[in-house]
Amino acid sequence: MVDSVEVESKHVAPLAECAHCNHMLPPGLGEIQCEICEAVCKVSHQPTVDALIEESVPCPHCNMILVAGTEERPVDLTCSGCNGVFALTAKIVKVEIECPGCERKLRIRPRPGTRQLDCPACESAFNVTF
Repeated sequence: MVDSVEVESKHVAPLAECAHCNHMLPPGLGEIQCEICEAVCKVSHQPTVDALIEESVPCPHCNMILVAGTEERPVDLTCSGCNGVFALTAKIVKVEIECPGCERKLRIRPRPGTRQLDCPACESAFNVTF
């Protein structure tokens, strides 16, 4: 069986806050449910939608440039040059957090709510809220 090939998108929707509780919403566009207060918020950003639709990616099999043509991620694409199939996946958002103990920069995936982080350098624990 052949492993599926995945290519990560270059574009991502900006992070948004819930209109009801001001906590961060899960990433994405459209109707997003807040994980903290369970309110449903509509998130739209036309420049991101346009960028996702017009995104061009090289085929991982033959390097022919393909245009995604849709704002949906993930999406399966078929190359017209070599008939290779691959998935264009959503970009994973990461933010940099500075450790208050040693000022080391930590890259994490933001999630709604409060998280406790342990710095791998100085082993101090601290909380971050999104």
